[in-house]
Amino acid sequence: MKKAETDKHDKTQRETRMRDAIKMAAFMLMAEKGLDKVSMREIAEKVHVTKPVLYYYFKNKEDLCSSIIADHEKEFCDRLKQVQDTATGPEAILYEGLKSHLDFFMKNPIHSKFAIQMISYTLDMDPKAVPQKSENRYIHGLLEDVLKQEEKKGKIPAGSISDIVRLVSGLATEIMICAYLEQHVLPEHMQGRLYNNETIARLSKIILLGIKEYYKEQK
Repeated sequence: MKKAETDKHDKTQRETRMRDAIKMAAFMLMAEKGLDKVSMREIAEKVHVTKPVLYYYFKNKEDLCSSIIADHEKEFCDRLKQVQDTATGPEAILYEGLKSHLDFFMKNPIHSKFAIQMISYTLDMDPKAVPQKSENRYIHGLLEDVLKQEEKKGKIPAGSISDIVRLVSGLATEIMICAYLEQHVLPEHMQGRLYNNETIARLSKIILLGIKEYYKEQK
């Protein structure tokens, strides 16, 4: 590799590491204090850089927040893609998808804290100022794609995908909120009582049985 190419490669790696360090520092601070309570100056101090360095990588705090959200969306999407590749049948798809969602929040408590802070932040904002989602496809969009294959195989009722996605999305939101309550609000009273693999398996089965029964009645 020529020296110019090597220098360019090294610079790219350094910038990637710095960008990741900034996002991690912002993520940790915002999870603890709230997105609106953390300034760019505070983030810069955490990373031991100046504010101009911060603005070299992110044009403002909303841009930084959007990048953090995009990373989380990508991780969720990657998990669902793994489900798509390995799970067989609609029940396994729902179970594995919700289980990965539960694991994401339970294995690292900071994730549920950041999610709650993000919700609180966006509820107080002008809708036009809410950090935009990334260009990655939404989690429910991936789930729809997986379920379309099951619909073609006749394993779920025709036309039922949007209803299944709504039910799963609602359950996924409750899993996140319950993880927050269990980890940060009443851990001594709620530890392990709300969601576990057995609960998710039961609810996945209930969702599909209810969907099939409802659509059978509509014929």
